[in-house]
Amino acid sequence: MMHAGVLALIMMVTTAGAAQAGPWLREEKTGFLSTTGGVTQNNDMSGSLYAEYGLTAATTIGASVFYGIDRTLQQAGSAIVFLRRALSAPDATQKWAWHLGFGARSQNYTVTPAVEAGLSWGRGIQVGERYGWAVIDGSVNVPRSPLETRIKLDGTIGLGFTDRFKGMAQVFLTHEDGEVFGKFAPSLLFTPRESKQTFQLSVEFPFMGGGDAEIKIGLWREF
Repeated sequence: MMHAGVLALIMMVTTAGAAQAGPWLREEKTGFLSTTGGVTQNNDMSGSLYAEYGLTAATTIGASVFYGIDRTLQQAGSAIVFLRRALSAPDATQKWAWHLGFGARSQNYTVTPAVEAGLSWGRGIQVGERYGWAVIDGSVNVPRSPLETRIKLDGTIGLGFTDRFKGMAQVFLTHEDGEVFGKFAPSLLFTPRESKQTFQLSVEFPFMGGGDAEIKIGLWREF
């Protein structure tokens, strides 16, 4: 069975993009890039990169890359290039989209091709005079043996406090190798005035399947 610390790290592969992914497509000829780094109290470390670009009004392309190494030097990684298409009308309240991706996964020195498919739902929300968003992302990542199929279900709720500060709460569920891993991640997002950059500070707390709390710092940028 795969090392528990590595499995916990693998769960992070889409975290950098979980809030941005969802069913909303990028506007044509606009893009988004995020990078994230994390560390636990026991020196498990992870890093990720997420990028997407509006190829057309109906098609967004992108890539998600992850690498993690735990305290025992067990390593895991993933790289997926994907295409996302909308299933709902541009003006629909309930947004739906699917994505299909190809790439590779790794565990220590084993690298295998992988295929990924997913479905996303989302909508805008309002709490009092504050506006935000809610998203549910589901995906299945199938690598070649000996690595195991990974099924993910992630939920995100975000809310704007001011023009520059937003709060976000996420739940990540992963099923792999016969086990289920769960994490809860509250985040604070800060966008400086007249800037296209957003800074993210978050802490991830495991509530299922073991693992350690992880502090993460991220940078988002639109272009």
